[in-house]
Order: sequence, then structure tokens, then C-alpha cells
Amino acid sequence: MNRLGLFLLNIAVALYLFANGILGLNNKWTNRGNFYEMLTTIFGRGNFTNVLTIVLSVCAIVAGVFLLLTLFRNNLALTELILLVFIILWVIYIILVDIISPLSGNSKGFLVYLTQLSSHLLVLGALLSSTKRFGFLA
Repeated sequence: MNRLGLFLLNIAVALYLFANGILGLNNKWTNRGNFYEMLTTIFGRGNFTNVLTIVLSVCAIVAGVFLLLTLFRNNLALTELILLVFIILWVIYIILVDIISPLSGNSKGFLVYLTQLSSHLLVLGALLSSTKRFGFLA
């Protein structure tokens, strides 16, 4: 696999996770990121949604940091575990936002749906490729 392409993909996904994490932590902005959108679709607005948004946002920032750490070939077993946990969280996120939400009548249009699904699959692919178990960085 092309090392430069993998490097750029990991940096792009880390920036995506950082941005969504920061957006989710700030409740004064109108755009609170993808996590808030997902949780309001499932639970509606309220304190529970706000707390879960903060938890997922912190997880996204931590996953972004560990994703960047994999670029420097660190040998921490904790990195693999945290990335594996976030891969599971991201698969659940894709199921809820990209499969269940459109089936429940929350459609935004086919092209918008494809754009959203493709960005979510890009993040999942980068997370998978950055682990030793699933990726090419063995």
C-alpha cells in the first residue's frame, strides 16, 4: 500500500474526528457535529443527549490522537484497544445514522445520503487500516 496515501488518509480522518469532537463539546454553536445530530435523531433533545454527545466527542478526540500515534509506529497495546473500541463505536454510529435513521423516514435526499455514507465509510476504513489486526501497518 502506498505509504503517502495511508499517511494522508490517517491525518484527514484524525482531523475529521478532532473537528467533530470539538463541535460536539461546544453547546453554544448551532452546528454541534455529527454526534449531536445522531443522538437527537435517536433520543431527541435534552440533557441525556447532551451528555452522550460530550462522551462521544471526547472519544472522537482521543481516537484522533491515537490514530495520529499509529503513524509514528508506537507499540502501545493501549492504542490498539482504544482504536478497536472506537471502531466498534463507529460501526454502531454507521448503523444508527446511515441505516436505521433513513429507514425511519429521516431522509435528506439520495446524493446527500451517499455523501454522508461515504464519509462515514472513509473514517471506518482509515480506523481499520491503522490497526495491526485489520490494517496494513503490521
